[in-house]
This record gives sequence, C-alpha cells and structure tokens, in this order.
Amino acid sequence: MNAESNIIAIRKKDIALAHEAFVELMSRTEKILNTEAASNPSDYKKLTSSTLETCAVEKIKLACSNSPFDENEVKLISGQRFPDIIADKYYGIEVKSTKEDHWKSTGSSIVETTRMEYVDDIFMLFGKLGGNIPEFKCRPYQDVLYDIAVTHSPRYLINMELKENDTIFSKMGIPYDKFRQSNDSIAQVRKYYREKAKQQNRQEMPWWITSDNVEQAHSFNIKLWNSLETSEKRDLQAKCMILFPEALNPARSMTKYNNTTLWLCSYNQVVNPNIRDLYSAGGKITHVNGNRLKMPAAQVFNQIVEYSDEIKIILQNPSPEMVMMIKDFNPELLKYKDMYEGWLKMCIKFAQEYNVPLSEWIEQKPTFTFSK
Repeated sequence: MNAESNIIAIRKKDIALAHEAFVELMSRTEKILNTEAASNPSDYKKLTSSTLETCAVEKIKLACSNSPFDENEVKLISGQRFPDIIADKYYGIEVKSTKEDHWKSTGSSIVETTRMEYVDDIFMLFGKLGGNIPEFKCRPYQDVLYDIAVTHSPRYLINMELKENDTIFSKMGIPYDKFRQSNDSIAQVRKYYREKAKQQNRQEMPWWITSDNVEQAHSFNIKLWNSLETSEKRDLQAKCMILFPEALNPARSMTKYNNTTLWLCSYNQVVNPNIRDLYSAGGKITHVNGNRLKMPAAQVFNQIVEYSDEIKIILQNPSPEMVMMIKDFNPELLKYKDMYEGWLKMCIKFAQEYNVPLSEWIEQKPTFTFSK
C-alpha cells in the first residue's frame, strides 16, 4: 500500500470517502466473524467480553488486507477507555456481546469522559453468542442506541436491529456528535425524560445523578427525613419551597406535594412519609404579636416567613446546581433579575387570596400564636 492510498491520506482529501472505507472494513470484519462462528460455534459460544475483544482485533486485522487501513495500527486499548479498539488513530470499535439469543444489551456511559482523544468515527461490533450459532453485527455506534438506563451511571441501551429513526438521539432531537460534545449531556437527558413523563401525564423524576460533575453526585443510600440533622432539614425545605411553589398554596389539593416528595427522593435520597407536615404541622395562625386575626391563617405562611431569609441567601447567590434545578422545576423565577423578588411575588399572590399581609410579616418577623 502506498502512502497516498492509506486511510490517513484519504481522510485528508475526503473525510466522507474515508468513512466509507471504514464502513467497508467493518462489513468485511462482520463477514469474517460470522463465517468462522458458523464453522466453529462451540468455541465462539465460550467467548467472554475480554476474549471477544482480542478475537475482534484479530479479525479486524485480517479485514485490513487490501484496504486503506494498516493492520499494525489496529490496537486493543488497555484500561477503562472508550472505545475498546482503535484503528489508524481516528477510527474506533466498541465491542459488546450477550450470551442470550437476541441483539440487545447495555452499553457504555453516556458521559464519554474516557473517549480516546482523536477518535471521531465509531462502530459497534456486537456478538450474539446465544442460540445455535453465534452471530455478529457491525453498525455505526450512534445508530444502535435506543434508550438510556442506569446501573452505576447513566448508560446507553443497545439494539443492533434498531430502525433509523428510533435512536435515542432521534427521540431527543439532537445529533449524537452534538450531544456527546455538550457540557450538559445529563441535564439534557434528564429534561427529555421529564418532558416525556409530562406528555404521558405521569409525575416522575429521574432518580439518578443530577449533574455531569461526579463530585456533585449524591449518595445511593436512602435516608428517612427524621434521621437528618436540623441543618440538613432546613436546607432541603428551603429548596423545596423555592422549586415547588405550588406546595405553598393553602388551597387543598391531593397532588400539590407530589413534586416535592419526588424531588426529595430522586435528587437527595430522602424519604418523608409525612410531607404535608413540612407546611401545615403546628396548627393555624390565630394571633400576630398578640393580636387576634379575624380569620385564622394557614400554617404555611408562617413557614414562608420563617424560611424567607434562608431562601433569600440561596436565590441571591445560587450554586450552578441550584440554577439547573430552578431551570428544570421553577423556570418562572429565571424571568426576574432578582429571583428572590420573583419568589416573593409568587408567595404574595397566594397570600392575597386569603387577605394575609405576607410582605409585611416577612419584613417585620412578628411573633405568631397558633391553634392547638
């Protein structure tokens, strides 16, 4: 093979032509694997994930014969890197398999932090090792990813028989390359599943990792609300009041605490079996600074007054994660230059319906007396 016919030279002239050569290489690899598996099914059935990778490297090298690819540049990558095999620096092969008689499996993490630096064209090489005779398929990586599930991190689900418009990227309305290169891939996925649940009239939240930053990931242990320190309870309650203002509306509703309950569990691994008590326990307000009210006021207005200073601190200097959650759950606040003022307006709107001077109470912090 002369220098002008190798894949790197072809790539410099025409990247689309180079991709076609890679497609042909993987087609030849697929044929080699299927031919040998049909001839020796018992040995192929014994393949493990690691021995299949080694086998794949051998067959890809064979397929390099009379092609622009250099068999000496087909390498198995050691360690936890993505993809498993690289060919001539820019081309990658991710190897997956199942011992079952179908073409589905769990794939790699959606956060490709271990992706090899120069690889930009990847194929999936998949071994179906169940059934009478093991079979293999090779397809472009992004064309076989149909959904996302969670093991220890969000991972793609693979279907080697997936139709063109059924990929997770088609469903989300974003090209694979744009998605993988974004700085907020997990946020985009979370938003997709939340919107999907809304369209199906289901109140659901993704329970898994809330940020692309692993340092911001939460514990896998589930905790009961009553086991938390007081400071933890106050911080979480203040955030609940910011994110889910519907819970602050005294109007009775069977569902107004649902989002609060889901968020505490899915984002913080906290279960509160008595979520209503955060807003209503302690009886109604009957006196303010010793003066009896004409009509008792809902306990929730005391909670708003009590937590208003903490909420102001959070909203006037929100963390990136808090901004992300506000965007997801209470985007109305983002319309205000001062999000705390926006939050107050929401609360005051509820109070006006009950003739409660909430703005005055927040400013003065009066002493309340409650009914027993």
